[in-house]
Amino acid sequence: MRAATAARLVLGGACLAAPGELLGLLRTPDRDDRATQLVTRVLGARWVVQAGADLAWGRRTRRPDVVVELTHATSMLPAAAVWPAHRRTALLSAAVASCLAALDLRSARASRSRSLRAP
Repeated sequence: MRAATAARLVLGGACLAAPGELLGLLRTPDRDDRATQLVTRVLGARWVVQAGADLAWGRRTRRPDVVVELTHATSMLPAAAVWPAHRRTALLSAAVASCLAALDLRSARASRSRSLRAP
């Protein structure tokens, strides 16, 4: 299992199971906000679905995964600017999405170089 897939399963599961506790652990000021917890659950569900797609379809999900994560990270920057009460949560979300995209890209690069070395 790829690192990005494992990370999505763990993070997604945590977001789904205990969004308030996760947001509290991260010390976000909006941790008790019901809407923020709902959005956290939705994000967790997306990560679990993405991980499942990767397990089922493999390489075909790599590019879409990167695009989705980078789009998510980019969308969180204006959200952080527009909603100061959610700034920390939005910036943490952008950072995690960026890390997942980096893991996806690293995995794709490693896979490509392995296939080039194969006889």
